[in-house]
Amino acid sequence: MPSLDITTYGGRRYSLQIKKEKITIGRSPDNNLILSEKSISRHHAEIKKMKDGYLLADLGSYNGTKVNEKSIQGVLLKHNDKIKIGLTSLIFLARKKDELSLEDPLVLTIDSDYEKEHKEVLKSLSDSGAIDSKELLVSLEAMKTPKEAAISALPEETQAELERRNKVLFVLYEISRQLNTIHDFRELLKIIMDLIFMVISADYGFLVLIGDGTEDQLIPVVVKYRSNQEKNKRKLKASQTLIHKVIHGKVAILTSNAMADSRFDGAKSLFIQKIRSAICVPLWRKDKIIGVIQLDSIRFDNQFNQDDLELLKAIGSQMAMIIEQASLNEQIREEEIMRSRLERFHSPQVIEMILKGSQETKDNVMEPKDLTATILFTDIIDFTQLAERISPRETNIVLNQYFSTMTDIVFSYDGTLDKYIGDGLMAVFGAPMEREDDAERAILAAKEMKSQLAVMMTEKGGHRKKFDIRIGINTGRVVAGNIGSPKRMDYTVIGDPVNTASRLESIAKPNQILIGEETYRAVKDKFKIRKIGPKKVKGKRADIMVYEII
Repeated sequence: MPSLDITTYGGRRYSLQIKKEKITIGRSPDNNLILSEKSISRHHAEIKKMKDGYLLADLGSYNGTKVNEKSIQGVLLKHNDKIKIGLTSLIFLARKKDELSLEDPLVLTIDSDYEKEHKEVLKSLSDSGAIDSKELLVSLEAMKTPKEAAISALPEETQAELERRNKVLFVLYEISRQLNTIHDFRELLKIIMDLIFMVISADYGFLVLIGDGTEDQLIPVVVKYRSNQEKNKRKLKASQTLIHKVIHGKVAILTSNAMADSRFDGAKSLFIQKIRSAICVPLWRKDKIIGVIQLDSIRFDNQFNQDDLELLKAIGSQMAMIIEQASLNEQIREEEIMRSRLERFHSPQVIEMILKGSQETKDNVMEPKDLTATILFTDIIDFTQLAERISPRETNIVLNQYFSTMTDIVFSYDGTLDKYIGDGLMAVFGAPMEREDDAERAILAAKEMKSQLAVMMTEKGGHRKKFDIRIGINTGRVVAGNIGSPKRMDYTVIGDPVNTASRLESIAKPNQILIGEETYRAVKDKFKIRKIGPKKVKGKRADIMVYEII
């Protein structure tokens, strides 16, 4: 029985056996495979059992479906095909994982043969044999052995330094261990705050990040109390005076008598919270402070010292790195979502131009704007008759092969796929970014479409699957951008030049490329062109001048 090996963006991995004749995939709860991800459509794709295998079909999703890095409309799946839906990765397994084939990178050997070459077998450590990180946290006062007694005989300053280093070692070890198991950075920061309370005796503490707008915009991320009793007893109020001293002064602050410290100008929150001692440490991103971490003590017999400050500074450096990594991960995730959207319409080169552009370019690239573009229409002649000659499944395969080839050609000349219209295709050159050679690239794409169609037709078995196409191209001022309703937006171009390109395609003869007046003016010295003359087309009061690319 085939199955899907699924890995979500968050790292969760699980398998789903394909037991039904058809399974649907999408964000909606009524799907067989529910993928709760914003970049995935409510009904995104389906896998259907066919006579020859399992067919994966995209259901008109917004961000498309990929198999082995190629966008598809429908394809018969093979063992180990890699499927990409949104940010979720799936692997189609037609056989059980333990079934070996030539593509499995594994060589089976007889145990006795292995033992001849390997006389000594080393056992790997099990989880039970791993070091408990808490064992690293040793109290020097509890040492009883002669060696430990010798350490106890060291000067108090040396003992304090050893214990401080021991605490740093413990926390850094534990942070590195947690980094490999926890992907939610907020959860990770909470765990690190718990670790801080294990090595520094505080009554409460918090982590605050600076907002994007201003240093005065403070965002609490983690709040920690020594006990639930303290948490229930009081609502924590942070001293902005102390925090601002750290941010604007770009220094770490240690105070052993916060209420009497003249640096804080008698801040009310320090008195309300009855804070006796406090440490506040900045979190750095290169030369910029991105937040602070603060610990407070309200006990008379528990004042922070310089060792506590140095320890918190070391841990703060690690926390800043985690926050920076989380920020980078979020940027990567946003870029992947944007790339996934763009790949449905634009060539890889255009996508790279957009993603490497300024933030304004990324934000406004899909917003409606006026520009000059060249529009290309192509469709299959007498497609209805073709569909009558072959089965629906064969029709689907023929269309997918045709659209896949034509779309690759559009992308190879940096064009934008606007949409599929039944058996037709609309492409745009010059949107979202205008270039001087838009018209030239549109014609080069059209010429290659003709030549590739000829190759496809020679490869088709039997006359009943063969067909011709026609192509119309026109240039002019259009509006390009996301157009539609709040529930469904599509990137497209609208304007009279679009309608003219469509009309040119409709009057073209089999495998003929017709262009309009503006396109002709842009490329007249670069191609062999024949003037056909004025033609009357549907929807136009006046005749339009028509030219043919030879």
